[in-house]
Amino acid sequence: MPRNRRNTRRINSIKDVLNMKTFLTIVGILLAIIIICIGINTYKRYEDKQLIAKQKEELEKQSQEIFSQINNNIDQTNQSISESDSIIKMSAVGDILCSEAMLADAYNENTKTYNFSHMFRNVSGFIDDADIIMGTMETGILEENYNDKRAPIEFAKAVKNSGVNLVSIAHNHSLDNGVNGLKETRDNLEELDFTVVGDKVETANAVVIQEVKNAKVAFLTYTCLLDNEAATSEAEKECVNMYSEEQVKSDVKYAKENEAEYICVMIHWGDAISENITDEQRNIADFLVENDVDLILGAHPSVIQPMEIRKNKDGENVFIAYSIGTYVSTLSAEEARTELVLNIELRKSGKDGKVYLNKVDYTPIYMLDNGENAENRFELIDMKNTATTYAGGNTDIVDRETYDKLVRGLNRLNDILSLEE
Repeated sequence: MPRNRRNTRRINSIKDVLNMKTFLTIVGILLAIIIICIGINTYKRYEDKQLIAKQKEELEKQSQEIFSQINNNIDQTNQSISESDSIIKMSAVGDILCSEAMLADAYNENTKTYNFSHMFRNVSGFIDDADIIMGTMETGILEENYNDKRAPIEFAKAVKNSGVNLVSIAHNHSLDNGVNGLKETRDNLEELDFTVVGDKVETANAVVIQEVKNAKVAFLTYTCLLDNEAATSEAEKECVNMYSEEQVKSDVKYAKENEAEYICVMIHWGDAISENITDEQRNIADFLVENDVDLILGAHPSVIQPMEIRKNKDGENVFIAYSIGTYVSTLSAEEARTELVLNIELRKSGKDGKVYLNKVDYTPIYMLDNGENAENRFELIDMKNTATTYAGGNTDIVDRETYDKLVRGLNRLNDILSLEE
């Protein structure tokens, strides 16, 4: 056999050995990488489970501590409840907005009709046992030409069916559709059996007094803001209950003359998408407390702001929620999607006949966007229950990104709503 052929075979054998060693080395490296990756992922999943378990524990503890400080304050100044006392339950939600995206979500191309009911189906149970459920209808309810400032009657029907039964129409968008649009909105809402307060289109006084369980509660609503105010005539402004100290004094006087026993103010004020209370809000709150207002509920910032208890001149509790955010909207800010239903319990004493603040708590809710291609794109969900259910192992209820948003939102609410001193 020629020498060069033997040399070629030897070289090929060496190459085969080297190729096999190289192959085995590469396989070994790949296996090591796979094992390391599996180990890292396993550890990350373990860490993630530990994190979620910790978050679940914190969420459950958080729900137990909500408003304990404020209710302790109330308990210290209240008499014990007796059989002769009456309990009045009120709930409050924030600004009620209808965007073009919501219109598109509610519209049925086949029937040419709107149905917004799916947006509220998860939250109506939170407020259906309250005697009065109030919010700010910040959208015109009109017959045609719908957009971000004009919604169909079907939208108001869905809001009503969710439990809301008293709405303020005093806000910065009150005159977006003119005085006639404001009047049409009021007429349409009253046709649906809403109690409407906040305008003076056909009345000299914007105060509403409702008798609930032998207690007369007065509702006064104001706006400190009006879009395009410089171009608005004085005659037009007079159709909206604009805030002024003189107006407050007149309204409080009217309420008392008509035997109101508890006075609630709903007010549109503050800076949009800001969790900070302005000096103007604090100054107005001071004036309201000094002038015998018992409850102050703020709106317009579209996010939750701090809440506090003040003492009036008689030493009784005045609860102030500087902003209760929105009820329904598609505002893009994550803080604006974190919302709440505020529950306020009053007690009319059978002994002295006075109405006292008895209890305050809230249910956190969140406006979920399921995406443009979803059959039902927007829906309000129970933040605490959804997050706790996910943390308990039901990861089909929402995706991880939404869960993280819910946890952030709940923590933010807990921080904001730690009672101000």
